Amino acid sequence: MKRRIQQFGRSLSAMVMPNIGAFIAWGFITALFIPAGWWPDENLAKIGEPMMTYLLPLLIAFTAGYNVYEHRGGVIGVIATTGVIAGSSIPMFIGAMILGPFSAYCIKAFDKTIGQRTKAGFEMLVNNFSIGIIGMLLAIAGFLVVGGMVEGITAVLKNGVFLLLSHHLLPLVSIIVEPAKVLFLNNAINHGICTPLGIQDVGEYGKSIIFMIESNPGAGLGLLLATWLFGQGIAKQSAPGAAIIHFLGGIHEIYFPYVLAQPLLLLATICGSASALMFYSLADAGLVAPASPGSIIAYLAMAPKGQTFVACIGVLIACAVSFVIASLILRFSHATQEEEIVEPEPVQGKIQKIVFACDAGMGSSALGATRFKSRLIKEDIHDIVCTNSAIDKVPANASVVVCQQALAQRAAELLPDKTIVVIDNFLSDARLDALLKSIKSQQEPFPAGEKTGDIMSCPPPATLPLIQKENIILGLKAEDKDNAIRRAGRLLEKGEYVSPGYAETMIEREKLTTTYMGMGLAIPHGTSEAKEKVRASGIVVLQYPEGVIFEGEEKAHLVIGIAGVGNEHIDILSKISSALDDEELLQKLFVTNNTDDIYNILK
Repeated sequence: MKRRIQQFGRSLSAMVMPNIGAFIAWGFITALFIPAGWWPDENLAKIGEPMMTYLLPLLIAFTAGYNVYEHRGGVIGVIATTGVIAGSSIPMFIGAMILGPFSAYCIKAFDKTIGQRTKAGFEMLVNNFSIGIIGMLLAIAGFLVVGGMVEGITAVLKNGVFLLLSHHLLPLVSIIVEPAKVLFLNNAINHGICTPLGIQDVGEYGKSIIFMIESNPGAGLGLLLATWLFGQGIAKQSAPGAAIIHFLGGIHEIYFPYVLAQPLLLLATICGSASALMFYSLADAGLVAPASPGSIIAYLAMAPKGQTFVACIGVLIACAVSFVIASLILRFSHATQEEEIVEPEPVQGKIQKIVFACDAGMGSSALGATRFKSRLIKEDIHDIVCTNSAIDKVPANASVVVCQQALAQRAAELLPDKTIVVIDNFLSDARLDALLKSIKSQQEPFPAGEKTGDIMSCPPPATLPLIQKENIILGLKAEDKDNAIRRAGRLLEKGEYVSPGYAETMIEREKLTTTYMGMGLAIPHGTSEAKEKVRASGIVVLQYPEGVIFEGEEKAHLVIGIAGVGNEHIDILSKISSALDDEELLQKLFVTNNTDDIYNILK
């Protein structure tokens, strides 16, 4: 159950977080140019509404669909979500998060059953018409069903807020208001419920606490600060900018994606908001008018004379409570994820054969197998086969299959009876540490007749050195991953190790699965089809002191381009792995100004 919850949370995060930059762009436009913004501009403010109505939901839909079934999944997700947008009067973020992945699963199922039977020559026709017809049907379903369903949920939430207010259960209002805000119903609640009721109170008492329910920026600020300190990835990097937009600009919508990505964070905002409302009730606080937008400036400006400090204290309470709870949630979630990473899947029977698998069964998997085998030898374990293979050619007698995240789903489909260890990189991964620990705990005599899968060595041609000093380039400025790979390929071409065009096959190979090996090292190489372009085995080395982003946030500081005649690239990878096994040594090579430091190790 815990794992399913974690997987669900990661799926939501993968839909929202890649698009956080678009949310920030929309937040800036809204905060700056709406009538109550910093530089009101009626024309520029018109950009905000279509961004919220169309751009942001469609981006989420495409990303969600792409995560399920790449580009076809993304396209049909957008088609279906357009229907639900047209059938609703409120922003359809929830609709996008439902229809995006669902549509992708539909087209994926179609391709797997009917699409595979398509006769040669009709593939493009079937592909285009299938996505068009299925997308049309899903868009109609979204228009008629999903939009109404989400609007029904919003009506229930609005009625719940009104019911609690009418029974004077003010702090409990946060239980409904905060989830409703994440559904982008903050304006409906603020202006549709709180403002009319608050105005009635002002007429009678000169102020109203109801104005403080939705507009308090403290809870959102606490969540964003916790994400900045304890979050990960894109969320952590973007949180400071989002906090500024939220707190000073009053655009609360900017923190909603962070909650959508990890719904448990709702507890933080609910408790923060409820704590502030409890304080305001005891202090007999209120505002004289709606604080819109809900920035700290507008919030304090609407406080009655002599109560500005009281209003400020409530914001700080909401921020502090939200921060503490969000911090605990984020730190706990990281701890459970780490637990999951370091505990390998249970293996049925004794581990006898470990297969490192990649798409082609050559470069990265060979390096991973070589490195892990050396770790086994260091532990005096000599009775386990450790080899590599293409993901679709894994031998039937494999006990454990190790692959990278990009191939995890494919591995699960092809190898339902195998234990699959999914890793981030082949050089340094907690799951590999856990696998080694598991092996050490269950050693038994190895069955007779099995071989240990040694990788055979083939010396490079004598006519051309494997590595030359002029092919080691130091101190390069950071650049795009594709440009770095292309630079390495062209250096191999210039050295006449490969024929022209090999560099582009290295780019193609990278698209299949990353050649980032971990520990700041990437070893790009060509596809298996590019063997005919290899004239002689060779290595080129590019040093990037600032790093090149290869995988997620991982940076490669050494990009080692390789080419191997026949299967010699396997031997080259093995030797590189052995030579660069020391992380402390690697750190020195990342910044060295002396070509000989790298040459003497790799020669």
